[in-house]
Amino acid sequence: MLPALFTLSNGLAGFGAIHFATKDALGSANMRNLAVAAWLIFVAMVCDMLDGRLARMTRRTSDFGAQLDSLCDMISFGVGPAVLMLATVVMVLRGQVQRVSFLESYLAVERVVWCAAGVYVACAALRLARFNVESEPDESAHMDFRGLPTPGAAATVGGMVLLFGHLTQIERGWQSSPWILAAVSITLPVVTLGTALLMVSRFRYPHLVNQYIRGRRPFGYLVKLVLLALAAIWQPFVTLAVLTMAYTLSGPVTASLRLLRATKASPSSDEAPA
Repeated sequence: MLPALFTLSNGLAGFGAIHFATKDALGSANMRNLAVAAWLIFVAMVCDMLDGRLARMTRRTSDFGAQLDSLCDMISFGVGPAVLMLATVVMVLRGQVQRVSFLESYLAVERVVWCAAGVYVACAALRLARFNVESEPDESAHMDFRGLPTPGAAATVGGMVLLFGHLTQIERGWQSSPWILAAVSITLPVVTLGTALLMVSRFRYPHLVNQYIRGRRPFGYLVKLVLLALAAIWQPFVTLAVLTMAYTLSGPVTASLRLLRATKASPSSDEAPA
């Protein structure tokens, strides 16, 4: 029962994220609710990481657990981040509507943002369905992922929301930060749409726990972890946003570098034998 309890905790944390993201949508304290929603998505990530680990440690992996995990992932990493992004951008846009007269333009932008959120939900469902079909129980088959995993996409969206919330607090509120408001209303939908397309792509993404944490590691790893911890203590929101965005971009960047190396290594057409 222990792996299943962690899996259900993952889904409940995602449900809590949806609740807080849609709570008091136009209230003055809504940024605090959005931050709580973003943190709940990260709580769901921890539960998602532990349930699979416990299932393999206790040798209780099953098709039921795999299907339950995907259903809860759809709540926490499919619907939750999309609702969080939509609530954040809509709050920004409607806060600006009160100061301008062209309401219709903002309503049109809201529809575009809603479409981006819908694409994210659809791609998350496709990603999880493909993972269920292609997944293998062998631990050696879980060293990397084909396509951005849904927790990675959700972490990217959640990290951006937390960063924007932190910046707006520094700038003394939403109404006094026009540049940050513009960045929120443009960057968040673009990032969400980009992560959605990367989820259904075939780019390779490393499994961070299996590749970089498990097993014996050289002393240099400890130094990197210490530097990472210091950066997280100094600028936690910036560090979180940078790390999640770096992981999201690692797939296409690594594929581009491999293609470039292969192009350089292959003989040119004029050197080919006749």
